[in-house]
Amino acid sequence: MIKPRILFRADASHELGFGHVARIAALIEECEAHHLEPVPLFGGDAVAVKAWTRDHDIAADIRDWSATAVAQAAEHPRVRAVVVDGPAIALPIMAKLPERVRPVLVDDAGRCSLSLASVINHNIHAPSLAASYPAAKQRLLGRRYLMLRKDIRRHTRGSCRPTTGARLRVVVTFGGSDPVGATVRMLQLVPPASERALELVVIAGPGFRDHDALRAAAAVATDAGHTVDIRRTPDDPGALFVSADAAIASAGGTLGELAYLGCPALAYAIAKDQVLPVRQQVREGLVAGGRNWEELDDNTLRSDLLAFLLDDAGRTAQRQRALGTADSDGARRIIEEALA
Repeated sequence: MIKPRILFRADASHELGFGHVARIAALIEECEAHHLEPVPLFGGDAVAVKAWTRDHDIAADIRDWSATAVAQAAEHPRVRAVVVDGPAIALPIMAKLPERVRPVLVDDAGRCSLSLASVINHNIHAPSLAASYPAAKQRLLGRRYLMLRKDIRRHTRGSCRPTTGARLRVVVTFGGSDPVGATVRMLQLVPPASERALELVVIAGPGFRDHDALRAAAAVATDAGHTVDIRRTPDDPGALFVSADAAIASAGGTLGELAYLGCPALAYAIAKDQVLPVRQQVREGLVAGGRNWEELDDNTLRSDLLAFLLDDAGRTAQRQRALGTADSDGARRIIEEALA
């Protein structure tokens, strides 16, 4: 069978994080079931992206992709669509595509006037942004289109079963690179074990750089009476989430993963496009926290941490509400509605 080809264009780096390639990976994984040939065109930090794609069994063409090079790849007669993650990358590409090729944008922020066959925004607040995509023929908006990779979906929905024992197992994850140094700061400020003892599982993703500072911060948390287990680029982050009682995280796509698995979260916006979605999730009682990391002082962070860790009933209620917002079918819906 000759399969239609879908080009996927995304970047990852220390500054950008790895959320863009991660959610595109969910679509790539779904292509095979729909008899489509995915062609990943990834750029950014080539060394880190190569390692990430190798670990996730994705054969990507990794280089500094120009808009012209993407358009030339789209000239192949089997190319059906070009899916680009982020308006900044999409803007020069979309104008160069052949008319027969569907331009599809994966976005977070809205306010995009590009002429598109489809726009995908899987953030929880996305339905309110519909009017900000005036030239999109199709708008796939909201958590119904949550893009979860197979290494998350292989765990059943709600498979995280938090306990409320004396010592909590807490996963700390601030994305694939943590460009703002949130992990280190969090470990330095975690309340002492006399308040609540913690088994901290700290994820340092493929773009994480501050390993010396992380070791020093882990020592501070250990001196405060906690245990600290640092996991560098873990093969199965979903298994870590499932085994946790709670998570402390950035407010990107990880919150969708935690919601699906049923792990309650304290979350902070470490990028501008995370501010609105995390605030809505706090209003709806889906996560705790919700503050902008840049504006967060140490005393407020300590207070947030202690309140979240001591509120067993609140975390239980939060888990149930968040679980009701997420399922494993978002990537399939996108393929069937926009690309098949």
